[in-house]
Amino acid sequence: MTCPDTVSYDWVMVTLMDNTDGVSSTLVPKGCMTTAWTQVSAGLTAGHSYTLTLTSHDDGWPSDPTYTLFDAVSLN
Repeated sequence: MTCPDTVSYDWVMVTLMDNTDGVSSTLVPKGCMTTAWTQVSAGLTAGHSYTLTLTSHDDGWPSDPTYTLFDAVSLN
């Protein structure tokens, strides 16, 4: 993520919802930081349905653009 602003305006967050059990896990907590690549993982249960949500929020202010790159995302 590249975030020259504050979490009040721009952020990244990644959540994984187990639709079968109704349990949500936060894999990357809501934050505004400039970092190198971060690797995260979570355990999955066979036969369950999941929703992975990747959120990169930018307030649209042109002088401090925020962006997030997601790469090699997979559910196994």
